[in-house]
Amino acid sequence: MKTTKEIGSKLEETILAMVKDIDPQARRTRGSGCGNEYADISCSFAYIECKKRNTESITIKETTWNHLNYNLPISTSKFTIMVLENKNKKRWVVLDCDEFFRILKKASKNG
Repeated sequence: MKTTKEIGSKLEETILAMVKDIDPQARRTRGSGCGNEYADISCSFAYIECKKRNTESITIKETTWNHLNYNLPISTSKFTIMVLENKNKKRWVVLDCDEFFRILKKASKNG
């Protein structure tokens, strides 16, 4: 039986591969968010936290989201993304609403 860390690592590896298509310098953080560095994945534009759950429904606690955002390095322009995966391997991305629309606005200007 796989450990929680092994299950989470598989999700992190999958998401990292997707991010590397956008930012080849993206990398898993040392200690994968356990205090050595921030979040599970770092890239040029965001910090990404990955959470695998063994349930169909997924929720996040506001305190978890706040913890991620309040611990951002002070001088960073990066934003936080949370990737959630349920037991059926369905994935969702959570990010701040203002950040989402800032990204859409920027993308529409480039398109």
